[in-house]
Amino acid sequence: MNSKIEFEGERGLLPSPVIISLISFPRKKKYPTCSMCSLVFSKESDLKRHLNDDQWRLHQESKYKDCLKCEECCLFFTSTKGFMQHHGKVHVTKYKYSKCPVCEKKFRNKYAVKFHIKQVHEKSTREKCPECGKDFYNKYLIPQHLEKCKRLNPEDIILI
Repeated sequence: MNSKIEFEGERGLLPSPVIISLISFPRKKKYPTCSMCSLVFSKESDLKRHLNDDQWRLHQESKYKDCLKCEECCLFFTSTKGFMQHHGKVHVTKYKYSKCPVCEKKFRNKYAVKFHIKQVHEKSTREKCPECGKDFYNKYLIPQHLEKCKRLNPEDIILI
């Protein structure tokens, strides 16, 4: 049976109360915590509901004071390397492409070219299936293949 409770105030019906989740005994290290009253919340959105606009702005400023901010998309980064990677991948539209000297295929950076050469042309990352001998680009593809390979092993098939 569903029961709906309506709250009546001086002006009539009040909106239903907002449910926020508080943490009594924090197990994680970084739960969102109110700097004003030290209440610990399970989600950042619950803390935002708890604080007024000015308090929330102050909380955000103190939380991200040591971080780098991407002005284009308002994301924060704790390291310069992370910020530079984000900026290069998301906001830089023209790339200085690197070409593979063997097949002339273009890549965004020289590291991708090196990996491509190892994997495709030198075949140094290749691994063989121990069951059927099939070649794979790398060893991480073999476990998934082995499941199929063992199921389809012709020695296991009994002809009647």
